[in-house]
Amino acid sequence: MKNLYKILCALMLALLWYACSNNENEVIPVVKPDASGVMTDTRDGYVYHWVRYNGLDWTVENSHYNTNDGNCSVYTLSSGGYIDSAQWEKYGYLYTYAGALEAAPKGWRVPTDEDWKTLEKTLGMTDKEANALNWRGSYAAILMKQESTGTNLNFLCGGYRTTVTSSYFMFRLMNDYGFYWTSTKDTAKSDGMVFYRKIFYNSPMVFRYSTTCNNMFSVRFVRDSQ
Repeated sequence: MKNLYKILCALMLALLWYACSNNENEVIPVVKPDASGVMTDTRDGYVYHWVRYNGLDWTVENSHYNTNDGNCSVYTLSSGGYIDSAQWEKYGYLYTYAGALEAAPKGWRVPTDEDWKTLEKTLGMTDKEANALNWRGSYAAILMKQESTGTNLNFLCGGYRTTVTSSYFMFRLMNDYGFYWTSTKDTAKSDGMVFYRKIFYNSPMVFRYSTTCNNMFSVRFVRDSQ
Protein backbone atom coordinates (compact mmCIF):
# COMPACT_ATOMS: atom_id res chain seq x y z
CA MET A 1 0.00 0.00 0.00
CA LYS A 2 2.84 2.38 0.84
CA ASN A 3 4.42 1.79 -2.56
CA LEU A 4 1.08 2.39 -4.28
CA TYR A 5 0.63 5.61 -2.33
CA LYS A 6 4.09 6.79 -3.36
CA ILE A 7 3.38 5.99 -7.00
CA LEU A 8 0.07 7.92 -6.92
CA CYS A 9 1.75 10.91 -5.30
CA ALA A 10 4.49 10.86 -7.90
CA LEU A 11 1.92 10.75 -10.70
CA MET A 12 -0.03 13.66 -9.21
CA LEU A 13 3.15 15.75 -8.89
CA ALA A 14 4.10 14.92 -12.48
CA LEU A 15 0.68 15.96 -13.76
CA LEU A 16 0.82 19.19 -11.75
CA TRP A 17 4.28 20.00 -13.11
CA TYR A 18 3.09 19.30 -16.67
CA ALA A 19 0.06 21.56 -16.29
CA CYS A 20 2.12 24.39 -14.81
CA SER A 21 4.73 23.96 -17.50
CA ASN A 22 2.07 24.21 -20.21
CA ASN A 23 0.56 27.36 -18.68
CA GLU A 24 3.97 29.00 -18.49
CA ASN A 25 4.65 28.13 -22.13
CA GLU A 26 1.29 29.52 -23.30
CA VAL A 27 2.45 32.97 -24.30
CA ILE A 28 -0.32 35.41 -25.18
CA PRO A 29 0.88 37.33 -28.25
CA VAL A 30 0.82 41.10 -28.52
CA VAL A 31 -1.70 41.96 -31.25
CA LYS A 32 -2.31 45.50 -32.44
CA PRO A 33 -4.78 46.81 -35.04
CA ASP A 34 -3.60 47.57 -38.56
CA ALA A 35 -5.43 50.91 -38.40
CA SER A 36 -7.99 52.73 -36.29
CA GLY A 37 -10.41 55.63 -36.57
CA VAL A 38 -13.83 56.99 -35.71
CA MET A 39 -17.19 57.09 -37.43
CA THR A 40 -20.40 58.89 -36.55
CA ASP A 41 -23.83 57.35 -36.94
CA THR A 42 -25.65 60.12 -38.79
CA ARG A 43 -29.01 58.95 -37.47
CA ASP A 44 -28.34 59.90 -33.86
CA GLY A 45 -24.86 61.46 -33.78
CA TYR A 46 -23.30 58.66 -31.70
CA VAL A 47 -19.53 58.44 -32.27
CA TYR A 48 -17.97 54.98 -32.58
CA HIS A 49 -14.29 54.10 -32.64
CA TRP A 50 -13.11 51.29 -34.91
CA VAL A 51 -10.05 49.08 -35.29
CA ARG A 52 -8.87 47.20 -38.36
CA TYR A 53 -7.94 43.51 -38.41
CA ASN A 54 -7.27 41.43 -41.50
CA GLY A 55 -9.26 43.58 -43.90
CA LEU A 56 -12.21 44.28 -41.60
CA ASP A 57 -12.99 47.34 -39.51
CA TRP A 58 -14.70 46.47 -36.20
CA THR A 59 -16.50 48.98 -33.99
CA VAL A 60 -15.01 49.20 -30.52
CA GLU A 61 -18.27 50.12 -28.76
CA ASN A 62 -21.45 48.05 -28.58
CA SER A 63 -24.31 49.47 -30.62
CA HIS A 64 -26.06 52.44 -29.01
CA TYR A 65 -28.72 52.97 -31.66
CA ASN A 66 -32.30 53.00 -30.37
CA THR A 67 -34.63 51.32 -32.88
CA ASN A 68 -37.61 52.62 -30.86
CA ASP A 69 -39.50 49.35 -31.15
CA GLY A 70 -39.76 45.98 -29.42
CA ASN A 71 -36.51 44.81 -31.00
CA CYS A 72 -34.33 46.96 -28.75
CA SER A 73 -33.97 47.06 -24.99
CA VAL A 74 -31.75 48.36 -22.21
CA TYR A 75 -30.55 45.93 -19.53
CA THR A 76 -32.45 46.82 -16.36
CA LEU A 77 -31.09 46.31 -12.86
CA SER A 78 -34.29 44.98 -11.32
CA SER A 79 -37.67 43.58 -12.21
CA GLY A 80 -38.97 47.11 -11.66
CA GLY A 81 -37.06 48.31 -14.71
CA TYR A 82 -34.54 50.70 -13.12
CA ILE A 83 -31.99 51.88 -15.72
CA ASP A 84 -28.54 53.21 -14.83
CA SER A 85 -27.39 55.73 -17.49
CA ALA A 86 -23.71 54.92 -16.88
CA GLN A 87 -24.48 51.26 -17.50
CA TRP A 88 -26.22 52.13 -20.79
CA GLU A 89 -23.28 54.26 -21.88
CA LYS A 90 -20.88 51.37 -21.30
CA TYR A 91 -22.89 48.43 -22.67
CA GLY A 92 -25.29 50.00 -25.17
CA TYR A 93 -28.55 48.31 -26.15
CA LEU A 94 -29.55 44.65 -26.40
CA TYR A 95 -31.28 43.63 -29.65
CA THR A 96 -33.27 40.84 -31.18
CA TYR A 97 -31.80 39.52 -34.43
CA ALA A 98 -34.10 41.82 -36.42
CA GLY A 99 -33.17 44.75 -34.20
CA ALA A 100 -29.47 44.11 -34.66
CA LEU A 101 -29.84 44.23 -38.45
CA GLU A 102 -31.88 47.43 -38.17
CA ALA A 103 -29.31 49.07 -35.89
CA ALA A 104 -26.42 48.84 -38.38
CA PRO A 105 -25.31 52.31 -39.58
CA LYS A 106 -25.06 53.04 -43.31
CA GLY A 107 -21.94 51.42 -44.74
CA TRP A 108 -21.64 48.95 -41.84
CA ARG A 109 -23.16 45.53 -41.15
CA VAL A 110 -23.72 42.99 -38.41
CA PRO A 111 -20.72 40.64 -38.77
CA THR A 112 -21.37 37.34 -40.49
CA ASP A 113 -20.28 34.05 -38.96
CA GLU A 114 -17.36 34.14 -41.42
CA ASP A 115 -16.42 37.68 -40.32
CA TRP A 116 -16.20 36.39 -36.75
CA LYS A 117 -14.09 33.43 -37.83
CA THR A 118 -11.72 35.76 -39.67
CA LEU A 119 -11.23 37.78 -36.50
CA GLU A 120 -10.85 34.66 -34.34
CA LYS A 121 -8.18 33.24 -36.65
CA THR A 122 -6.40 36.59 -36.63
CA LEU A 123 -6.38 36.25 -32.82
CA GLY A 124 -4.81 32.80 -32.88
CA MET A 125 -7.50 30.20 -33.58
CA THR A 126 -6.85 27.42 -36.07
CA ASP A 127 -9.27 26.75 -38.94
CA LYS A 128 -10.51 23.67 -37.10
CA GLU A 129 -11.16 25.63 -33.91
CA ALA A 130 -12.89 28.49 -35.72
CA ASN A 131 -15.27 26.11 -37.49
CA ALA A 132 -16.11 24.15 -34.33
CA LEU A 133 -19.07 24.68 -32.00
CA ASN A 134 -19.11 25.41 -28.27
CA TRP A 135 -15.99 26.74 -26.50
CA ARG A 136 -12.98 27.12 -28.80
CA GLY A 137 -9.48 28.55 -28.91
CA SER A 138 -6.69 28.97 -26.38
CA TYR A 139 -6.57 32.73 -25.81
CA ALA A 140 -8.72 34.50 -28.44
CA ALA A 141 -11.19 35.83 -25.85
CA ILE A 142 -8.36 37.33 -23.79
CA LEU A 143 -7.33 39.34 -26.85
CA MET A 144 -10.94 40.25 -27.65
CA LYS A 145 -11.41 41.77 -24.20
CA GLN A 146 -8.24 43.87 -24.27
CA GLU A 147 -8.49 47.66 -24.23
CA SER A 148 -6.26 50.28 -25.88
CA THR A 149 -3.02 48.86 -24.49
CA GLY A 150 -3.71 45.65 -26.44
CA THR A 151 -6.02 44.84 -29.33
CA ASN A 152 -8.45 47.65 -28.37
CA LEU A 153 -11.38 45.43 -29.40
CA ASN A 154 -12.78 45.79 -25.87
CA PHE A 155 -15.56 43.20 -26.10
CA LEU A 156 -17.75 43.51 -23.01
CA CYS A 157 -19.79 41.21 -20.80
CA GLY A 158 -23.11 43.00 -21.17
CA GLY A 159 -25.40 40.04 -20.43
CA TYR A 160 -28.57 39.30 -22.39
CA ARG A 161 -32.36 39.27 -22.25
CA THR A 162 -34.06 35.91 -22.38
CA THR A 163 -37.31 35.12 -24.20
CA VAL A 164 -38.44 32.76 -21.43
CA THR A 165 -41.60 34.52 -20.29
CA SER A 166 -41.82 32.52 -17.07
CA SER A 167 -38.52 33.99 -15.90
CA TYR A 168 -38.81 36.25 -12.84
CA PHE A 169 -36.10 38.51 -14.19
CA MET A 170 -35.56 38.42 -17.95
CA PHE A 171 -32.22 40.30 -17.97
CA ARG A 172 -29.29 38.11 -17.00
CA LEU A 173 -25.53 37.70 -16.57
CA MET A 174 -24.22 41.26 -16.92
CA ASN A 175 -20.51 41.43 -16.00
CA ASP A 176 -20.27 37.65 -16.35
CA TYR A 177 -21.05 36.91 -20.01
CA GLY A 178 -21.16 38.86 -23.24
CA PHE A 179 -23.46 37.67 -26.06
CA TYR A 180 -22.97 38.97 -29.62
CA TRP A 181 -24.99 38.45 -32.77
CA THR A 182 -23.80 37.31 -36.14
CA SER A 183 -26.02 37.88 -39.18
CA THR A 184 -25.76 34.24 -40.31
CA LYS A 185 -28.67 31.82 -39.96
CA ASP A 186 -27.95 28.24 -38.95
CA THR A 187 -29.24 26.32 -41.97
CA ALA A 188 -28.61 22.99 -40.23
CA LYS A 189 -31.39 23.80 -37.76
CA SER A 190 -34.98 24.98 -37.95
CA ASP A 191 -35.91 28.44 -39.21
CA GLY A 192 -35.21 31.27 -36.84
CA MET A 193 -31.89 30.01 -35.46
CA VAL A 194 -28.90 32.33 -35.86
CA PHE A 195 -25.23 31.93 -34.95
CA TYR A 196 -23.85 34.02 -32.10
CA ARG A 197 -20.73 34.36 -29.99
CA LYS A 198 -20.37 34.29 -26.22
CA ILE A 199 -17.48 35.29 -23.97
CA PHE A 200 -17.03 34.77 -20.23
CA TYR A 201 -15.26 37.32 -18.04
CA ASN A 202 -12.46 34.97 -16.95
CA SER A 203 -12.31 32.48 -19.82
CA PRO A 204 -9.74 32.59 -22.67
CA MET A 205 -12.12 30.78 -25.05
CA VAL A 206 -14.95 31.95 -27.33
CA PHE A 207 -18.29 30.12 -27.57
CA ARG A 208 -19.98 29.56 -30.96
CA TYR A 209 -23.51 28.22 -31.30
CA SER A 210 -26.95 29.21 -32.61
CA THR A 211 -30.03 30.54 -30.85
CA THR A 212 -33.53 31.84 -31.44
CA CYS A 213 -33.90 35.25 -33.12
CA ASN A 214 -35.96 36.63 -30.22
CA ASN A 215 -33.21 36.59 -27.60
CA MET A 216 -31.64 40.00 -27.06
CA PHE A 217 -27.86 40.30 -27.40
CA SER A 218 -25.26 43.00 -27.88
CA VAL A 219 -24.01 43.80 -31.36
CA ARG A 220 -20.84 45.14 -32.96
CA PHE A 221 -20.57 46.30 -36.55
CA VAL A 222 -18.03 45.64 -39.29
CA ARG A 223 -17.23 46.91 -42.76
CA ASP A 224 -14.72 45.89 -45.39
CA SER A 225 -11.64 48.06 -44.98
CA GLN A 226 -11.87 51.31 -46.89
